[in-house]
Amino acid sequence: MIISRITSGLGNQLFQFAAARHLALKNKTSLYLDLSYYHYTYDTDTPRAFKLKHFAVPYRVLQNSPAEYVSKATKLLPNRSLPPFFLFLKEKHFHFDTSVPQARASCITLDGFWQSEEYFRESADTIRRELTLTSNPSPEFDEYEQLIKAASMPVSVHIRRGDYVNHPEFSQTFGFVGLSYYEQALNQLQVQVNAPRFFIFSDDQEWVRDNLPLPDNAVFVRNSGADSDVADLVLMSRCKHHIIANSSFSWWGAWLNPNPDKLVITPKKWYKQQPTWNTKDLLPATWLAL
Repeated sequence: MIISRITSGLGNQLFQFAAARHLALKNKTSLYLDLSYYHYTYDTDTPRAFKLKHFAVPYRVLQNSPAEYVSKATKLLPNRSLPPFFLFLKEKHFHFDTSVPQARASCITLDGFWQSEEYFRESADTIRRELTLTSNPSPEFDEYEQLIKAASMPVSVHIRRGDYVNHPEFSQTFGFVGLSYYEQALNQLQVQVNAPRFFIFSDDQEWVRDNLPLPDNAVFVRNSGADSDVADLVLMSRCKHHIIANSSFSWWGAWLNPNPDKLVITPKKWYKQQPTWNTKDLLPATWLAL
């Protein structure tokens, strides 16, 4: 079995799921998700909720299964591993670890973020197929989906401010990527794409309206309800091209678009201040970093 510790927001949950799902497919075994993170609140993190339940992904909840006892038993082992029976994989560094997809054991536990397509590239078609919605995530979803379908060249633009501006830790680690990036990205996209219609996704739409020059036909997407983030991410993936933020959330909005000819524009500098994290494997090679 494969056990993945799921934490943080939707983008990180998707990375953690995808790495574990690929490993489960390689090992021809079942996938269990450890959701204990969501039983507590954390002073250093934005409040989050588990969101993968809205997708048609195959998993079992560790806390509802006898597998939980197996997982707890590994805590008694030196380094929490006893190959070939138990293997505990703690993320060593931010960039791709070639040993992870090759891991083999009866029970493998993953603990990390795994933010690289390299952890699941071979299973990309399966993962995209499984990450389809099982229910309508917001009252507005269908209307926006029809608008995107009706547009000849829909482009998602994700501007994340919120905790990137106001949270004492995230504002220093990630930080808002800056107005100049979006101005440059919009100019670049309009050079390469004919007659785009922009669909704006942001947690600070008033700031975007006041500061970012956009065509009159730009659509500001406003989903409501507890799962508005799920609705936003899926609607991003329905667009043909993407301008993303330095955020795993819009990374997935772009990645879930299966179009091989899509243009994805991304910030070259992902972190404002994280000098020990090597981001060389974070962005797919076909994406354009500015």
